[in-house]
Amino acid sequence: MSETTTKRVLTLDSNVFVGAAKGDEPYRKKCSEILKLVPDSFVLSEPSIVYQEVCGTVARRVGASEATEFGEKLDRFVPQELLFVCDRNFCLSSYSLCSEYGIYSVDALYLGTAIGSGAILVSLDDEDFIGRLRKNRHNIEAYHVSDFPYYAMSK
Repeated sequence: MSETTTKRVLTLDSNVFVGAAKGDEPYRKKCSEILKLVPDSFVLSEPSIVYQEVCGTVARRVGASEATEFGEKLDRFVPQELLFVCDRNFCLSSYSLCSEYGIYSVDALYLGTAIGSGAILVSLDDEDFIGRLRKNRHNIEAYHVSDFPYYAMSK
């Protein structure tokens, strides 16, 4: 748990991981820069659904072996105590965020994770997700990858 006390906690929407891997993503470089900040400057807190969203997309678009590699990277970057299991209780505790902010159900799982771990939330989806969280009662820092202010920390 000492990792989490010395580093800021970051929750990345699955689209940030996928964006770093997609050759045609306009924000590919910025997504990659954010990922390079882990684990030196940030520790990740993620909902368990991130494995399906990231690995499933990589398997479909690139291949199964690459998806397996992504899963292993997630294992190294997300400490077990900061992995929010998307079980019945977690889903029931997050669904009200859908109506509160007008966000999709899967996005509510990422927001619920950020709230639960006190993380900074980053996504490629500005219009339907991050833009709706600019002023939130949970005081969660929420950024589109293009606005993420921590790029200078990367090497």
